[in-house]
Amino acid sequence: MQLTQTELARLCEIRHWLHAHPELSRHENETARYVKSVLQAEAAPDRFVDLGGAGFAAIYESGAPGKTVLLRCELDALPIHESNSDLSHISTNPSVGHKCGHDGHIAIMIGVGFALAKQRSQTGRVVLLFQPDEETGTGAIGCLSHPNFAQITPDYAFALHNLPGFPWGQILCKPGSFASAVHFEVIRFTGRAAHSSQPHTSASPAKAIAELIFAADQLALDVAPDEGYALVVPIHTQMGVASSGVAPSYGELSLTLRSDDDRIIAQMLKTIHTRAADLAAQYGLEYEFETLEKFAATKNQAVAVEIIQQTANDLMTSFVPTTEAFRWGEDFGAVTGMCEGAMFGLGAGETPPRCTISTTIFQTYLSKMAFGCSWGL
Repeated sequence: MQLTQTELARLCEIRHWLHAHPELSRHENETARYVKSVLQAEAAPDRFVDLGGAGFAAIYESGAPGKTVLLRCELDALPIHESNSDLSHISTNPSVGHKCGHDGHIAIMIGVGFALAKQRSQTGRVVLLFQPDEETGTGAIGCLSHPNFAQITPDYAFALHNLPGFPWGQILCKPGSFASAVHFEVIRFTGRAAHSSQPHTSASPAKAIAELIFAADQLALDVAPDEGYALVVPIHTQMGVASSGVAPSYGELSLTLRSDDDRIIAQMLKTIHTRAADLAAQYGLEYEFETLEKFAATKNQAVAVEIIQQTANDLMTSFVPTTEAFRWGEDFGAVTGMCEGAMFGLGAGETPPRCTISTTIFQTYLSKMAFGCSWGL
């Protein structure tokens, strides 16, 4: 089913509002209220299910027994200043911007609601999940663990992510790891301060931090290429005070670890812990670790990938099998870990337009879920 030009124009208006009113993770309340109000007025579902925080699901029943197919989008934006000052729909929230495309994802999902309101699936039901907190890696787990999620329990789950730099409308997908496992770790060292004229009387974290930074490169090199890729990036350090007379007592180092395999992340973390403990003992320091963010690898199930590819073929849309996992993290891995599911990339154009909604996007979603019974859903 295709949407009308009037409906597509309305979706652009909706996307502009979302872009102008971004909210950070765990603060997406106005976004959720706006989306709910649009759906209630223009694409009313059979019911809404609250899933904690700003998260909710809109359920569209067919009235006939069948599978439950869940489609997910994300509500949150990033702590990034909007620099496109010539946009009519520039962010009105200082230092917050929809720079990851979630406003477009939400608009796409509302478009699916428009289509379902006009024609329901033949069997089963479709659940549109509007998920908060994706950028922190906690949103999907929060929704899945909420008691109300027992009302949903999907048989299949799908999500997309826009991909700037790829041809418009191209579908990119693969079985196995599609998006990387990512950990954001901080290591804190505490020692003893002294006057900088007598550094030998201090227990400074300076050398421990420096050596751990150099060790980070070796961590990735120690992973055999046939095991998967590994990447460790020091992203932040903090130590002491800006005073010429003080040898510091405290310092910290933040690292981002990435791999297409959760086991490699665990292996690297174990090595970092061991190295930090050795350095702390060597330089007379106490140390502690904290995981600030954690994304499991998003692993696509083969059956779900076949459905996406069949949809692309039916629509005569380009389907490109990717060979490697994308290096960004995505918390949709929590969903594909509990049911048949897959995430795919949607080409946003090699020179992306600022706001264009393609009917292919909606057809792709609708074909694989609302009318997917022809593939045995």
